[in-house]
Amino acid sequence: MYISRIRIQNYRCFQDNTINFNQGLNIIIGENNAGKTTVLKALQLVFNRPNTEKPTVEDFYRKIPSLEEPPEIKITVTIKETPDESPTDKAVIATWLTKISSPWEATLTYKFFLPEININKYKEIIKYFKDKKNNNYFDLLEKFLPKYVSRIYAGNPDSMNKAELEWLEKFDCRLLGAFRDVESEMLTGRNPLLKQVLNYFLDFDLRGIGAQSAENIEQQNQRHEEFSSCSQQLILKLNERLDIDNILKATRDTGASVGGEPFLGGKLEEGDAIAALKLMIRKSGIEIPIVNNGLGYNNLIYISLVLCNLDLITSQELGDNAKIFPMLLIEEPEAHLHPALQYNFLRFLRKSIENKSLSRQIFITTHSTHITAAVDLDSIICMTSQADSTIKIAYPSSVFSQSEEDLKSKKYVERYLDATKSNMLFSKGIIFAEGITEQLLLPCLAEYLDKPLEVNHVAIVRVDGVTFKHFIKLFGGVPEAQRSYALIRNVSCLLDTDPSKREKNKPRARWNSCWPFEIGISEDNIYREKSGVILALEGMSKSNNIKLFYNKTMKGRTFEYDFAFDNSDCDLVIDETFELSDDEELIQILDKYDFTHKSERKRAHIAASYLIDIEKRKNKGENAFDLERRLRENLRSVENRKTIHVPDHIKDAISWACGEAEP
Repeated sequence: MYISRIRIQNYRCFQDNTINFNQGLNIIIGENNAGKTTVLKALQLVFNRPNTEKPTVEDFYRKIPSLEEPPEIKITVTIKETPDESPTDKAVIATWLTKISSPWEATLTYKFFLPEININKYKEIIKYFKDKKNNNYFDLLEKFLPKYVSRIYAGNPDSMNKAELEWLEKFDCRLLGAFRDVESEMLTGRNPLLKQVLNYFLDFDLRGIGAQSAENIEQQNQRHEEFSSCSQQLILKLNERLDIDNILKATRDTGASVGGEPFLGGKLEEGDAIAALKLMIRKSGIEIPIVNNGLGYNNLIYISLVLCNLDLITSQELGDNAKIFPMLLIEEPEAHLHPALQYNFLRFLRKSIENKSLSRQIFITTHSTHITAAVDLDSIICMTSQADSTIKIAYPSSVFSQSEEDLKSKKYVERYLDATKSNMLFSKGIIFAEGITEQLLLPCLAEYLDKPLEVNHVAIVRVDGVTFKHFIKLFGGVPEAQRSYALIRNVSCLLDTDPSKREKNKPRARWNSCWPFEIGISEDNIYREKSGVILALEGMSKSNNIKLFYNKTMKGRTFEYDFAFDNSDCDLVIDETFELSDDEELIQILDKYDFTHKSERKRAHIAASYLIDIEKRKNKGENAFDLERRLRENLRSVENRKTIHVPDHIKDAISWACGEAEP
């Protein structure tokens, strides 16, 4: 079985949201204040209520439409059958069932509410202050909070059948918070966690199959007797070194010894010796206390102890006291782990889930692009706080159907969703662009428009022209049926116009790139004013948040060409090393085209020469890097700043990604 979903009502930032979970690993990502921690707290209220603080007035959803009725916090958890179900699982949830047919479903409902006996008094006071036009209802609610009670109901919540504590205790819910004083929690064997783990692994070689055999029990007793004999020798040695006569002399002098002669004795148990043990670190032959170890490594050691403890509490040796459903809640594991450790940690958790060796289900909240890059799309749940303060839940893997094309897209996205590209899952806006030039120049050009991408949380993702279609599916570029699972972000697809031509009388003739001023000059050719990529994307299903931006003036070709065309008189772009191309074919095409003005022909000639030079030298990246440096220096200049013209389609793409209205 597994927790398949949770519905959270009137709790913190959630008015009424349902979150679907996966079997095994669940990676919950999102910006700050998107509700990630609240999901973990909600799970704790259901499965770890004795160790979870009672909700306060601040825990109520602040935009409850009306407080005339006493508000209540309600958390509903649905548990679902899995194919490899054990009879023990179903026995535990038998009285919680809400769906009997396979796959069965069971429900637990946590409610924090005002008992009926207090409701009339609550209404009277609310009405009194409402008539007085005092609208500070939450202050009034706080006065009633001591009378609020919490209950967990099993099955249909309307039946109000309380869940039996015996069965709830079969679930173990362990939270590893983002801020942990791990040293104090694992420093010595006196700590409950470390002591439990050490005691569990004492004589571990005699555990497992046949653990209760007479032979194994006899062997354990023999080891215990050996320890007792050795410990007794230690106590005798200590007694020999102590001057007991002087220590106890006063008892004889005062007459206290009349009631019996005192002496020093005692027994050293195995547990006492375990309590004396300290975790140490050995490296390069040097031993140091664990408090001197790095915080990140200590966090990993602590987590390892917690996982060992899960093994302990589910052990068959505990019989009916064993837990059957351990779950692990981990908040921001990246807090003290560098990227390589994050990856190794996630790999370990994935294996433990697959082998069912430790936790049955793991829930992780994170801001780390390295963690999202280390897992598949199926594990990721995205949470976003909307402008109206509601929470949008998205499931990136669910936007892909089971069609061959969508499965191909999903595999492509998973393959290329590295630590850089996975930034798109966290951003508020995205610009998909085709080349290195766009990737380097767009942040700088956004500064010229006074729309810094970092401030607006916009990610630039470089994709190949033909792979736009795979990525935009994540953001709603899919049929309506899958669109509810998509991430809602303003997405700008910045595309090269790339006009092309082919011979008219050759049915199988290929499309070849051409200049924008070449279109229509020959009757022997068929011309296409925009690229096949643009045509394909225009034909795809898209939601309103995805926009295509390209040069629609019929004067565009590539990003470099368009930028040079609009800045043909700027020496920051067209510097002293620039030379106009004297390519004969280019000159002939320019001469044939009917330009509106001579200045336009000159600009086209400059832009074409600029692009030819870059492509000839095969150094688009180097050229973009140098240009970006010059543009940055110009931006920092106050008195002598030169004007830079950002082409309209580039300007519009930046504005849309930054959350502005459609241009």
